[in-house]
Amino acid sequence: MSWSTAFEVVSAAAATCRGCGACVPRCEVLACAGGADVPLSVGEVAAAFADAAAGRGDEAARTAVAALAAERGELVLAARRCCMDGFCTLGCPDGIDARAVFSALRVLLREAGVTGDDGFTMTRVDREWHIFSAYRAVHGIFYNDLPSLENAREWGADTLFFPGCSLASYAPELTREVFAWLQERGMAVALSVDCCGSPLRSGGFADRCEAHKAALVGRAREAGIKRVAFVCPGCRDEWEATAGAEAFELVALPELLAAAGARPRPEKVAALAGCDDPVLAMLDSCHDRDGRFGGPLRRIFVDGRTVELAHHGKSALCCGAAGAVSLVDQPLCDARAHRVLDEEPGEAGADLVVANCPTCAYTFAATRRADAAAGAVTGPAFCQYLELLFEAGFDWSGVFGRLESMWSGEYGPWLAQELL
Repeated sequence: MSWSTAFEVVSAAAATCRGCGACVPRCEVLACAGGADVPLSVGEVAAAFADAAAGRGDEAARTAVAALAAERGELVLAARRCCMDGFCTLGCPDGIDARAVFSALRVLLREAGVTGDDGFTMTRVDREWHIFSAYRAVHGIFYNDLPSLENAREWGADTLFFPGCSLASYAPELTREVFAWLQERGMAVALSVDCCGSPLRSGGFADRCEAHKAALVGRAREAGIKRVAFVCPGCRDEWEATAGAEAFELVALPELLAAAGARPRPEKVAALAGCDDPVLAMLDSCHDRDGRFGGPLRRIFVDGRTVELAHHGKSALCCGAAGAVSLVDQPLCDARAHRVLDEEPGEAGADLVVANCPTCAYTFAATRRADAAAGAVTGPAFCQYLELLFEAGFDWSGVFGRLESMWSGEYGPWLAQELL
């Protein structure tokens, strides 16, 4: 997304908004976007930036946005604290989509020099080395023995398994187990450990995100891929919004699992929940409001005791990870995580929260780790849905230990050079 395109998106929202304020009570960020106890709607935040840059050439507009940011830091903070899950504008009578608006605002802020790489250097996933690829390299997590995009034609693969960064990096045994399951179902499968590009969007690098995704889709097309199976709803969202992706059948992995009659392993359910005959709550990702993951998952778990959270399906809430908000407001991320991990599951009587997104599971693991360090009382247990269907799983204690140790070991200087 260029400066001009971002400015058009922001200006359109400002012009379209009727100022009804329906979005404000749905978001803790908008409630104080204009300063302490000063609410602003999505359209009003957009209008502040649009008005500052209106009628100016690109360079003058950048200068005006930078001046506005210096004068009204609360507007910058609002743009950076938005998780961009779009919940606030789900029912907007003017059809405004907060995700597009705040993504565009981040582009304007970066182009105006207000924000830079600050904190995003480790998630520049369009480069060879980023936090996920470096983690795998340092800890010897490779998949060179499996078909990939680079040799898919040689293997006759027409289906691409896209596990996403968190699963491929932090649960390699589980990744391999799912890959083998797909093969056992007669699919000719190749594996991609590429990132979908979403961290670039969070950093305001929308143009780089689109270029990265276009290259990925192009590689898949050249490899002869016809179908892509996704573990993560967010990855599917990024592919679906990429030009050329309409050439592929984009499939949610739970659809394949449900069609094959997959059922949870009772011993895994009891072990992860910490009790017999537990009550499960499906945590729908904010990227899965169309239910393409959550629907099949509910069919898979139909024989068990389940409850619905207050916000599920079309009203699903962010787990706290989206939008890279932790870089500017970790307490807000923690509050969002506790809302969907503790508060709503506790009210529903759940013993185990089943996340359909691996990044949600990572966020919950980090939350529980912080809770333990603070001596806080915690609520239900959690897991990622694949952990209940397969033998392998996530060893979160090991993951965090390896994330920390990699910086102090022999690779520390190299990591600092490449990622910081």
